[in-house]
Amino acid sequence: MKKRLTLTIDAGIAKRAERLAEARKTSVSAVIEESLRSAPEMQPKQRRMKKSDKSFTQKWTGKLRLRAPTTPDPLLNALKAKYGLTDR
Repeated sequence: MKKRLTLTIDAGIAKRAERLAEARKTSVSAVIEESLRSAPEMQPKQRRMKKSDKSFTQKWTGKLRLRAPTTPDPLLNALKAKYGLTDR
């Protein structure tokens, strides 16, 4: 079912829509409708964190254990030293 809608847009944009509709041998309404159909859906705003909410890092700090490496890994050792991680 179609619904009639009145829009107020910039004159240059209106002219551009008219030329595009003419080139496609369709109506301005069809051009606008197709443009809106192909536009990405807007996502709802993400819930803002409250001060009482824990951040991702606060929530997961200390929850994961690292396996003992089978061979020495200099990058892993540097990261452990940087973040104060130890083998248990």
